[in-house]
Amino acid sequence: MPVIRLFSPAPSPGAAVLGELADSVTALLGLERGHCWVWWQRLEPDTFHRPEWHAGAAAPAPVGFVVCKESYSRPQVHRLLRLLQDRLGALLDVPREEIYLTVQRAADGELLVRGRVWSLEQDAAGPALDGDDGRTGMTGEPITDLVPIAHVRNERRELVDDHWGEVTSVIRLDAERFTADALLSLDSFSHLEVVFHFHRVPPAKVQEGARHPRNNPQWPLAGIFAQRGKNRPNRIGVSRCRLVKTDGLDLHVVGLDAVDGTPVLDIKPYLRQFGPREEVVQPEWVDELMRDYY
Repeated sequence: MPVIRLFSPAPSPGAAVLGELADSVTALLGLERGHCWVWWQRLEPDTFHRPEWHAGAAAPAPVGFVVCKESYSRPQVHRLLRLLQDRLGALLDVPREEIYLTVQRAADGELLVRGRVWSLEQDAAGPALDGDDGRTGMTGEPITDLVPIAHVRNERRELVDDHWGEVTSVIRLDAERFTADALLSLDSFSHLEVVFHFHRVPPAKVQEGARHPRNNPQWPLAGIFAQRGKNRPNRIGVSRCRLVKTDGLDLHVVGLDAVDGTPVLDIKPYLRQFGPREEVVQPEWVDELMRDYY
């Protein structure tokens, strides 16, 4: 959970603006919404020495201090700093190059989170640490190098299950890492497979056993790996959608079942040769569940 403290002689831009900034950070890191704290501290006159703050008529660009866990990778922290610089520049109408930011790492054993001391030995590294349930029973080596390559932009902001068929979205690649060459020849395919992160599913709601799909008691119990619900371990989604066009770093698609702000982990062209070669068999409740999905 990053904690961001911003200092400036200028008045606070308001809780709504700071909340928007926090939402951008959680989307970038794949955290549950609300798992980023932002403070704005207005400095009183004569309590600082930064000459450009005294001379200029424009709103002074803030200085920021970011505290984050040691387990965030260096690429994640780099992208976090650039995101904060870009978002603060746009939100406050100040020059990006005048925004100074620094990161303080919370080392192993030096951070108290919800009543317990955070430890790399006890917890799996990465954004999933920020859940409320305190479970640490992961096995194997934690994966820390998954960084979103893009984010989804559309009008769907509510976590509703159905009517995705006509939803139009833009998948916007990270301009800090990619050029349009990354999408070269993709427009010769009609459909895409998109791998993304269910970033708004709280870790505490992840299912590891069996449940009734959509909690409908009329449908049989099914293990989490026998259904495609979003409350799944690692909160990874896979979807197919129709590619309308490419435009620079933007992919315009239809039928992608991901809400606005969803971090995208991978994009692949759909090849029919990767579809099943045999007849597809599925239970009747799936047909009922999917009746209005698209």
